Amino acid sequence: MPEPLTASERRVAELAAEGLTNRGIAARLCITASTVEQHLTRVYRKLGVTGRNGLPAELGSGRAPAVI
Repeated sequence: MPEPLTASERRVAELAAEGLTNRGIAARLCITASTVEQHLTRVYRKLGVTGRNGLPAELGSGRAPAVI
């Protein structure tokens, strides 16, 4: 079973899956682009994907629950 995403990781991953850029995600969530990059790095590792293209399938599959 994959390691669950934190709520912050899940928010960033969902916006990335929608097609927002790192800068766009940062602006939307009022965080730095560096923080977005760090979250995405952890998300990719936890979900076993190599990039944004793999996010929609993993997020929609229920394999990536957020920690509340």
